[in-house]
Amino acid sequence: MYYIGISAYYHESSVFLTDNKGTDCFVKEESFSRIKGDKNFPQRCLKFLIKKFDLKNENIKSICFYEKPFKSWWEIFYYSIKNPLQNKDFLIHHLKNFNKGSIFFYTDINKLIDISRSKIVYSSHHLSHCLYGMSVIKDVSDYVYITCDGVGEGETMSIYTIDDDYKIKKIWTNFYPNSIGLLYSTITDYLGFEINEGEFKVMSLSSFGKPIYEKELKKMFDINNFTINMDYFEFHKSPSKSFSKKLCEVFGEPYLNINEEANFNKYADIASSTQLILEHTMKNLIQKAIHLSGKRKVVLTGGVALNCKMIHSLSKQSIFEEMIVPPSPGDSGSAIGAANFAFLEKSKNKTLNFSNIFLGPKKNFINKKENKDNFFSKINITNDFIIDAVTKLINGEIIASYYGSNEVGPRSLGNTSIFCDAKNKESVINLNLNLKKRGHFQPLAPILLEEDFEKYFSINKSIVKNLEWMGTLCDAKQELYNRYSSIIHIDGTCRTQIIKDENSLTYKVLKNLKENGSDILVNTSFNISKDPVVFDLYDVFVNMKRMNIKFVLMDDGLYQTKDI
Repeated sequence: MYYIGISAYYHESSVFLTDNKGTDCFVKEESFSRIKGDKNFPQRCLKFLIKKFDLKNENIKSICFYEKPFKSWWEIFYYSIKNPLQNKDFLIHHLKNFNKGSIFFYTDINKLIDISRSKIVYSSHHLSHCLYGMSVIKDVSDYVYITCDGVGEGETMSIYTIDDDYKIKKIWTNFYPNSIGLLYSTITDYLGFEINEGEFKVMSLSSFGKPIYEKELKKMFDINNFTINMDYFEFHKSPSKSFSKKLCEVFGEPYLNINEEANFNKYADIASSTQLILEHTMKNLIQKAIHLSGKRKVVLTGGVALNCKMIHSLSKQSIFEEMIVPPSPGDSGSAIGAANFAFLEKSKNKTLNFSNIFLGPKKNFINKKENKDNFFSKINITNDFIIDAVTKLINGEIIASYYGSNEVGPRSLGNTSIFCDAKNKESVINLNLNLKKRGHFQPLAPILLEEDFEKYFSINKSIVKNLEWMGTLCDAKQELYNRYSSIIHIDGTCRTQIIKDENSLTYKVLKNLKENGSDILVNTSFNISKDPVVFDLYDVFVNMKRMNIKFVLMDDGLYQTKDI
């Protein structure tokens, strides 16, 4: 019997299926539609899973949506209707969209699966985040759970505990519009980046600036009481604009050319100031959670938790004993939390646990009908394709990877990645600027064996677990400067991933690379900017051609693209 969790209509629609017996499958709608961050009802995901698992009413235990639809709609509407004339554009937009989206979740489901209404259940938004966090923890009662995002069902911050009998208790909540997440998104918008996509660019940009606008931003957001000054914002008034004229009076007119030196320095200072306000706020929130719960081990979820620079900064302040941020803390991961809700409702005495970060479908199933030979030719230089791949890397080639199962979170962790040898400075620059077309201010991501980590990096032990899925930054040691200076961010940090699984191809590549004098790869996601990560063989082929990548490492060998 299957438990299914669904996150949809707002950010990165996704579906997670489990039977709690070893069968798990996580898919995003963007993988099928090829629209990055696709928020539409995940009909393609469901069609894929229906076919794969022969889903029907008889073998589905429960389907859970990750929030309560009407509550989510009503909370925002209620706030706006308090000032109907002032907020009329937003209200009209909100009313027009009443008959779309999550309100009709069951109808959308029933178009694809003839399922009993009694099997449809609803979690709450922040609880779904929390339950996903619980799914990566074994001793769940030892932790306090914090959810922080833009907004979900009117909630912007929540604190939970769970006892030994798996009873979950919400002990504190902060409400819309008082949202540090929406402040950060507003600044993202002001700086000319896309909301829900560009926040990580603001985080990267912040390292190049100084927090000279801290005082001004503290007038916009109270870091102690977690309240926002709405005079600077318009996200409650307009569906298309997040900031007001008053914010522009502080920072000047927006949407300047960030690449011009004068503008770059100014924007970097704004980003740095915003990042500092975020870190101060989250420090206070975590201290509040520890005080209320009496627990010093923390699980942090919600979109704000994707800010790995914040995680790194907080770890140095001795606030907590341990902090875990699950691999996909944003809305897409909430599909797993929703499935956990469905399971907990039925089992009553335990939660699901998923230590595996590769919960997507295996590549051989995705490409069941596709013939590799149509797109690629196999390379047989030696009898060992790992050696062949490493030889290419050492000689300066950039190689794609496409093997195993897909990663859960937003970061490619080896199975759908693009690699180059970190020692080859020319390859590193080519990968970042030419192939990926990333901003010069965006950091690179080194990947290495766990056994080599302490040689090059240092990190507070309280957050070391997050290195397995690139969930935090760490500090570069002198040895890294000596050997791999081109991969170090301007602030002396790296967003590093460690590899522990000796059976993974990534481990085998790194092991062989090490034997040949280099022990770090640069890892970036296998996609072009603004496109989703590759999903099937056709995506692989097209993206390799677009980026002029010749070689791809797959489960059964090293391949080269054909000229077709």
